[in-house]
Amino acid sequence: MAKHLFSQFPEDEQRAVVAVCSRLGFVPDDFEITDEGFQPDNGDPAPRQVSVRRPATDAQSAYDASEGQGPGWIEEFESDLECGLFGQPSGHAPA
Repeated sequence: MAKHLFSQFPEDEQRAVVAVCSRLGFVPDDFEITDEGFQPDNGDPAPRQVSVRRPATDAQSAYDASEGQGPGWIEEFESDLECGLFGQPSGHAPA
């Protein structure tokens, strides 16, 4: 089992998360994003789970990012941001 910090994620995933956060008024640094991958012995695609936690609200969620799922976890994360799972955006509202 290998665990990676967000800074070790593929660059396209990092860019997509930053874009989603920025568009919705969040700061990516407000989140602890890690993943864990498991190497199956039978040659099947490696399962991968991404965990996202926002320490300020203690909200967290896990997403399936296994091979074949593509960046679908980012869409799920975006949906959770939009519905308020992780709390209010950290950006300042216009006056």
